Amino acid sequence: MAREIEDIEGSPLNNKERILEAATELFALKGYDATSVDEIASKANVSKPLIYYYFKSKKNILEELIKRYIKSYIPEKEEYIHKITSINKEDLYQRLDERMSFFSQNDKALKVIAMELLKETPENESILSMINPLFDTAIPKIEQMGVDIEDRMDLIVSTFFFGTAPILILMLYGDKFCEFYKIDREELNKRFFNVMKSIYIDFFVEQFEAQKK
Repeated sequence: MAREIEDIEGSPLNNKERILEAATELFALKGYDATSVDEIASKANVSKPLIYYYFKSKKNILEELIKRYIKSYIPEKEEYIHKITSINKEDLYQRLDERMSFFSQNDKALKVIAMELLKETPENESILSMINPLFDTAIPKIEQMGVDIEDRMDLIVSTFFFGTAPILILMLYGDKFCEFYKIDREELNKRFFNVMKSIYIDFFVEQFEAQKK
């Protein structure tokens, strides 16, 4: 059966990517709950059985998006933390520029993921539980660089509410903001991350410098 599907509807890689791309656009436009598998099949120009060949359910499509754009990012972030030897503005600016590029290229998928992660449902993995391991990696590394972390919770509060939360808001409301103020998404992303540099990162570095042993 798999061979018949492949022969009729193209290569497995192209089909799977088309399904994910179509689902991403529809989820971002209508929301996950309001999007049907039939609509995804129509937009991707594939048959409904082909979708179920690659994905067990609509939920499985969403899980694939989360795995691709978020869960794969966490190990990369942990690897970066292990490699850093000092905390300086230039290095953090560069990392933020890389993040801006990532967000610009994947804004629709990230909007979908943000909407779903913020839902209070038992089956959803909390955004907090996903990023918390980064603190377990980062805090010992920061202390090795001579910074005295007097209050772990202060660091978590400042990082989440002034670093992570604004980015979630950008994901969720960026399109509406652009429509209201009549600017394109690329300009919004650039302005947003420039503000992040001048407010959050500068403050972040100054605080660490003040806490050096």
